Amino acid sequence: MKKYILGFIFACIVASMCFLSVSKSVFTGFNSDAGQIMHVITADMKHEHTISWKTSTFGNPGIMEIRPKQSDNITRINAEAVELPSYNGGDRFMLHTARVTNLKAGTEYEYRVSVGKRQSAWKEFKTEPESTSFKALIFGDSQSVNYKEWAKTAQKAWENNADTAFFINMGDLVDNGQDERQWNAWFDAATNLLAAMPIVPVMGNHETYSLDWKMATPDYYLSLFALPANGPAGLERYAYSYDYGDVHFIVLNTQLNELRDWYPDLLEKQKVWLEKDLSQTQKPWKIVLMHRGIWEHPFNGPLDEIGNTFVPVFDKYHVDLAFTAHVHSYARTAALKNGRQDPSGAIYITTGRSGDRVWDKSPQKPVDEFYYNPLDMPNYLVLEASRNTLKIAAFKQNGEPIDQTEIKK
Repeated sequence: MKKYILGFIFACIVASMCFLSVSKSVFTGFNSDAGQIMHVITADMKHEHTISWKTSTFGNPGIMEIRPKQSDNITRINAEAVELPSYNGGDRFMLHTARVTNLKAGTEYEYRVSVGKRQSAWKEFKTEPESTSFKALIFGDSQSVNYKEWAKTAQKAWENNADTAFFINMGDLVDNGQDERQWNAWFDAATNLLAAMPIVPVMGNHETYSLDWKMATPDYYLSLFALPANGPAGLERYAYSYDYGDVHFIVLNTQLNELRDWYPDLLEKQKVWLEKDLSQTQKPWKIVLMHRGIWEHPFNGPLDEIGNTFVPVFDKYHVDLAFTAHVHSYARTAALKNGRQDPSGAIYITTGRSGDRVWDKSPQKPVDEFYYNPLDMPNYLVLEASRNTLKIAAFKQNGEPIDQTEIKK
């Protein structure tokens, strides 16, 4: 999307005033240290769990203690620690990450985290149950000037869907990927969701910009999210996959324009990996998550480089649904194969925007069965999946319905 220097300067001014606040609710009895907890998706949520927490304490190891609920059998896990990059010269933070394995499906666990003498209260999570039905929240671009709308969208969506298993952010989480003040604001706004359920982040083009709006590697994004490292060799965590219920999810990276200097074979390497990944899954449903769509601008039919690379693989392995973002509007296509209508093909849904950035010229495609540009307020999506049905519903921030559809096997 177009960058506006004045808007960015204003965003930085706002950021300097209000972006540095960080939730202090995790650590009890300490008023000076941050402790935001984040649950991150794993490849197997029945038996694995990843928890990260952010602190301003340096030089002390992070520890997670975990036990089955109401059990005395405590396991201590040493956390990995990384100092988050600093491009704005803001406060320094450490991110501690603990990865837990060998868990039991559908089981409640208690855990607490510590850094040095600082220790959180006991908290809870539940592993993915054996049941195949679940609900997920999906948010389009959350990039913002001050992230108040993103906070409101995230909170309203969670209040209306408290039984959500995880939430997906479809890329462009922030407006500038090297601005840690924006990342702090994004995390402050999403604190409740991050502490309650795993996040599934998708890298967008705005995660790959430097402070002077040049192309850059997404160092801050990669430092923040301890994602499954099951993607293509050399592109681990740029792309990845995971299972939940009866659905196999594939997260693809579409930022060739921004990352071409570092990864000129970004799409081709993913294509080889994607074919292998899809050929090995036994899940009946297959859903793709990617920031950019598959069409040439002005979206009048022909596939672009992304579409020509990935769509033949989608069609070959019968991908059911693909969520995209980037254009800040909501749109749902007919079922498509090779970019053309075919009832046996995949449906493509553009997810809109969850932040305050709007695009009044967001294009409507000829293959769209439904189109809506959320100029009045942000929106979010709810995915409900069972063995025989996928239900997708889109809502305005205030809960007013926008669109809904069902896909049946």
